[in-house]
This record gives sequence, C-alpha cells and structure tokens, in this order.
Amino acid sequence: MGQQDRDALAPEEGRILRVLAMRSLLFWGLDVLSVMHWTWDTLMLRGLWAGVMLGVAWAATVLPGLGRDRVRFIVGVVLPNVFLPLICSRLGGSANPVFASLCVLPMFALMLPWKRPWEAALRIAMPVVGASAVLLSEGAPWSKVVAWGLMLVSSGTMGMMLSRYQQRLRLAWARSREDEREAKQALRASQERALRAERLAQVGRLAAGVAHEVRNPLAYVQANLRYLLEEWRQKTEGGDDMEFSEALSETMQGVERIHQIVKDLTVLSRAEDVVAPVGRCELAPVIDASVRLASVRLKSLVKLAVEVPGTPAAQAEPRRLGQVLLNLLLNAADAIEDGKVRDGRVVLKVEVAAERVRLLVEDNGPGIRDEHLGKLFTTFFTTKAPEKGTGLGLALSREYVESFGGTLHAENRAEGGARFIVDLPAV
Repeated sequence: MGQQDRDALAPEEGRILRVLAMRSLLFWGLDVLSVMHWTWDTLMLRGLWAGVMLGVAWAATVLPGLGRDRVRFIVGVVLPNVFLPLICSRLGGSANPVFASLCVLPMFALMLPWKRPWEAALRIAMPVVGASAVLLSEGAPWSKVVAWGLMLVSSGTMGMMLSRYQQRLRLAWARSREDEREAKQALRASQERALRAERLAQVGRLAAGVAHEVRNPLAYVQANLRYLLEEWRQKTEGGDDMEFSEALSETMQGVERIHQIVKDLTVLSRAEDVVAPVGRCELAPVIDASVRLASVRLKSLVKLAVEVPGTPAAQAEPRRLGQVLLNLLLNAADAIEDGKVRDGRVVLKVEVAAERVRLLVEDNGPGIRDEHLGKLFTTFFTTKAPEKGTGLGLALSREYVESFGGTLHAENRAEGGARFIVDLPAV
C-alpha cells in the first residue's frame, strides 16, 4: 500500500480509535458487575485510557504521515498492557473475572501488523509481564505465575499463526487482484483483436464482389481508352466529336466507380481509427455508402430496395452506423444464399416518428429460429460456418447502436424472412 493510500485511510483510523475509546468506557460496567459495587477508581483508569486513545486519534488525523505504525503499537499493544493489569489489580487481582481478559492481549497484539521477530516477542512479553506483576503483587505461588505465563505465550503463539495466515491471505488477495487486472487487460486486447478480425472478415466477404465490380468498370475504361487512342490517331476532318465525348464520359464514370469502391473499403477497414463524437447524423449519405459496399455482394444474389423518405437525421456516429447497416445487409445476403431462396429480396427503409428514427433491414430468407432469437447478439454466437462468421458482427452492432442511445433487435416477419430494427433518437 502506497503512502497516499495510507494517508487516505488516516481519517478512518481516527474514527475507529474514537469508537474504541468510547467502548473502553462502556466496559466499566463489566468492572462494576465483577465486584457488585461502584468502582470509581477503575472508571478513572478507563477514562484516562480513553483520553489517551482520543489524543492518539487526534494525532493520527492531524499528522497522517507521521508514525502510523507507532500509533497502532501504542493503541493496540502498550495501552491495553498498561491499563488492563492496573484495572485488574484494583478489582481484586487474579480472582476477578476481568483478569482472564489478559489472555486475549497477546493474540490481539500479534494480529496487528508487525515485521521483525523481536516485535512479536515484545508483544508476547508485555502481557506476560503485566499478568505476572498482578499475580506477584497478591502473593501468588510461582506455579500459578508460570501457568499464566504459559497460557499467555500460547495465546501469543496462536496470534502469531493467525497473523501469518492473515498476511498470506492479504498476499493472495493482492496476487489475485493483479491476476484479475492482467486478465482484464488480456481480455481487452483479445476483444480488440477480435473486432479487427470482424472488420477484416467483412472486407473478406466483400472481396469477390469488389473484384467483380472493379473488373467491369476497368474493362470499359480500358476499352474506351484504347478506342480514344485509335480514333485520335486516325481522326479525320470529318470525324464526329460526339463519340469522343461519350467515351470520355463512360471512362470518367468507370474511374469514379472504382475510386468510390476503394474509398468505401478504406473507410470500412479503418472504421475504428477515426471515430467522430456521437451527434447529429444525416442518414442518407450513410445509407448510400453502406448500400454501395453491400451491393458488390448483394447484386448477384438479391434485389435490394432502399426507401428513405426526405432527409432524415438521427443521433449516431456515421462510421459506426454505416458498419452496422453494412453488417445487417451482408447478413441478409448470407441468409438468402444459405437458404437457397429464389428471387431473394432485401429492403432497407427508414421510418421517422416524433422522437425516434427506425432503420429496418428486411429479407425474404428462411428467418430466424426461435431458439436462436435470444442469443443472436451474444458475443461469438453464430449460425454460420466457421469460414463465414466470427459471431462478433451482431454483438458489435448492438454495442455501437446502444452507444448512440438507441436499440437493436431482431424479429421474424409474418410473411417470412427476418427483420432487424435499429431504433435511434431523432435530432
């Protein structure tokens, strides 16, 4: 425990000392009951004991960094071994029941923190000296003095064993806390690697479609450039410039298509590197980017319809919301492909209410099994083959949506297929 932690505990230690001081006064009732008459002299001793403890409590509060171990030694070892034998001698010595309480002093003293062997020996010796003084003052035989000394040593030995056991427990607790901290760090690192793997898995699922999408515009870019080169070399005075304009326009469209696909893929693969604050998010650009990326896979499998009324906006972070929509669209395509559904259809639509905006992704696939509905958003749960799913997409999507202040849930459509609903606060 560092110095700052010890200083922070000083007020609490002072409070404990004040409570102990008041309790020492209350034990005067035990003195009275042990002899069945008022014992004003022991009340005075207990009052002095309590006064010294209050003074120590004040010192521990005002001077938290000075002599904390000494304070504990005075309160837990010195004061009880001074005042308790005095009180016993005033109550009749070893014949009084209060004298038996001396047996707990070595055990209690050794339960307090100590480091060196001589400290343990001192904490056992002080109660032995105190009890022996009381016994010798009343003329007890040496056999009785030795017997009480052995009992007090036995009590001290038990206290030493308990102290060592307590130290081992503290060390074990400290090690467990350290192990827990390291395990949490390892878990966070593992989750980060898993999330990166999920993003790469999404890119991998799009790779074949991306290749197809890039191949087509690249083919007519090459053809048009070849045509322009040949026509430029063979151009005559009567050539038609309209053909050149059309070729250049198609070429620009192809280049722009390639550029947009590469740009969208770059944004997806680096989605976690730059994250904007959650705030007003225009949904149309986010939906357009998600649909552009998803279309490279959906185009060969399903018909995709998008219904966005007006210019809706919601509270979200654009990059992460785009990743959520892309994941839902790709999941819909996977469900239709795995279910071997003919005429597959996926619909992404937006519904605007007074204070909420809902984004719905619907498909006409086989739907979701009832036993899977409750586990869909559990980390690492997936119904896909190992090469097609990591079980992180939906869990990550729900985490993102909830960070926007929204909800994400799934249901089966009455007409067949699944529906995923992203419910976001309107802005």
